[in-house]
Amino acid sequence: MTKNNWLQDPQMAEVKITYNSNGNLEDKPILNTPEDVYEYLLSIWDLDRIEFQEFFYVLLFNNAMRCIGWHKLSMGGKNATIVDVSHLLIVAALGNASSVIVAHNHPSGAMKASKSDIRLTERIKKVLGTVGIDLNDHLIISRREYFSFNEQGMLSKMSNS
Repeated sequence: MTKNNWLQDPQMAEVKITYNSNGNLEDKPILNTPEDVYEYLLSIWDLDRIEFQEFFYVLLFNNAMRCIGWHKLSMGGKNATIVDVSHLLIVAALGNASSVIVAHNHPSGAMKASKSDIRLTERIKKVLGTVGIDLNDHLIISRREYFSFNEQGMLSKMSNS
């Protein structure tokens, strides 16, 4: 390949960044409380599988705390799901989020954060914080109730570094 022919190399991957807001911003819900978030999550969750299989979701928010989008980040088995934090960061950045709320279900119905849930939340908060995106909460949900890291004061104890 001669000098500057790499500019037209068909082997090079093109990365496109697009953003489609789908509707009016004023119509996006404002979710101010963990209970509001829980109710919204129930509206998008596959309730037929909430007691069968673990899922991990991310909700994206703008500066006005309007939920501008959501993404099902992973699906797992009955005891766990794998969360790729770099994928979460990409979703938040491409979604133009100022902050996020993450959530997963416990098919067992246990409404307690495990040690691995706490470590994951710390990692997510740290990684997002490096690019100026806030982690507002992490909810663990079941069909009938939720556990909020924020309500329990757990997020405020976690460092961004």
